[in-house]
Amino acid sequence: MENAHLRMGKLKFVRQTRDTITEVSVHMNRLVAEKPTDPRTAVQIHLASVFGGDQEIGAVAAAVADGQRVQVSLPGGPNLFGYFGEKAVTYRASLQIAGRKRPVRHLVVISQEFFATTLGCDGQARRTVLYDGSSEFALHRLAVRFGFPALPEWAAWFRNELERRGLTEELLGFNCSPVAIKGTKLRMLRLLSTGLKRRLIEVQKLSNPDASRTHDGQPIAKVQFQKARQPFTDEGQHDPSPGSNGSK
Repeated sequence: MENAHLRMGKLKFVRQTRDTITEVSVHMNRLVAEKPTDPRTAVQIHLASVFGGDQEIGAVAAAVADGQRVQVSLPGGPNLFGYFGEKAVTYRASLQIAGRKRPVRHLVVISQEFFATTLGCDGQARRTVLYDGSSEFALHRLAVRFGFPALPEWAAWFRNELERRGLTEELLGFNCSPVAIKGTKLRMLRLLSTGLKRRLIEVQKLSNPDASRTHDGQPIAKVQFQKARQPFTDEGQHDPSPGSNGSK
């Protein structure tokens, strides 16, 4: 891709001591951050995917661990200052490119709030940051985080209901469409319960009501429900989120 670097963002940080000024800049291909209200105010960055040489990536990782502020430049977008916060999680990898003697180093930095969307982590959270705001992904990630049952067929209704109740908040994204969902596990369960009671969503009925149990005595409705909800409760399936286990 010719001039691909012109369509990428940049992440830069400057460290000034008494005798020296250190400035490091790396290319960035993905970003999730809070929307800035004031250009002079630093915003919370939830995810940044950057790449560069050994020294540059090492310096950026050290700056993140030290809690340094960074500057973000987006092509055709605003320049802003940001921070990752305490206990930011980092993942490193190497990319071997044909024609280069040394591999390109890749670094993904994730805020603690974003990382906490994994299964069983901070189940009392009141806000969930999502890499993608699509209906199926939003229901999937919330079901994984809070451990409640859900069916893929409920996704469109669930996403519209979140919008109607004002529980979604758009975030700043580069090469992604992130959102934040406001609400606890109890609130999500009440929302689904209301949909089921009003028959706005439903569990598929059995085609043969006479065959009520399996050979081992379990209710067939329960077995079918468990199978139907596997795609939304198995953390390893259909999950491109960098905050999940198994990322870089």
